[in-house]
Amino acid sequence: MALGVFVNWRGNTINKEVHGGVRAAWFLYVLTVVTNVVIVPNLLNMVTYLHGTMHMGVSGSVTTAANFFGATSGFAMIGAFLSDSYITRARTMLLIGPFMFLGYGLLALQAYLPSLHPPACNTEAELNNCKQVHGKNAALLYVGLYLSAVGDGCIRSCLPSLGADQFDHEDPKESHQQSSFFNWYTFGISFGGFVGLILIVWLQNYKGWDVALGLCAVIVLLGLLVVAAGLPFYRNQVPQGSPLTRILQVVHATSWLKT
Repeated sequence: MALGVFVNWRGNTINKEVHGGVRAAWFLYVLTVVTNVVIVPNLLNMVTYLHGTMHMGVSGSVTTAANFFGATSGFAMIGAFLSDSYITRARTMLLIGPFMFLGYGLLALQAYLPSLHPPACNTEAELNNCKQVHGKNAALLYVGLYLSAVGDGCIRSCLPSLGADQFDHEDPKESHQQSSFFNWYTFGISFGGFVGLILIVWLQNYKGWDVALGLCAVIVLLGLLVVAAGLPFYRNQVPQGSPLTRILQVVHATSWLKT
């Protein structure tokens, strides 16, 4: 690791005794766990929510869920581009990550207020008589979903890279710690998903989607606050431009030369 390329949150040169290492990684472990407590059960149960609560048809529910999954991956690319080219990974997560909290907050509000979602109906017995979400309520649903996708995508793209930045791969001790980070990061994904599939799914089934989604919003907010508390300890790689930008510049220059 070239220490001159890494700075602290104030833009000053880092001190290896203060910045980075296992201490900084612990803040990221917390966010890894809590985001997957939220993400995994909601991804797996989204079709159930759209069909059972919003009374969309099965095909419409599946299409909406698939579009949401794809949008999350697309926003991950945007988050990676921004963190590589313009702002640090920590700032990208803290600036765009709150959209995930806002999205789940809107979904929770919609599930809680009767005026914002269709009346209860047995979709298995009388789907044709069930009122499907539409108009402003449908718009609110899509806004909530895609706001959460924006935040989730940016967090997903920046979190593992920021964790890797906390260790110097040229230092034998820190290189080993970097390998351990990714082991614990993978464990955090699995453990968070395990907890979410028990806790969040139970709340969805027995306490209501409003309670489950509201708790998801609170969990995401707490995770972001923990990451913000770790700002003084992170090693932040100075953005040096995205390879995509340079590729596009070459393509543009080649096209100009041909003309």
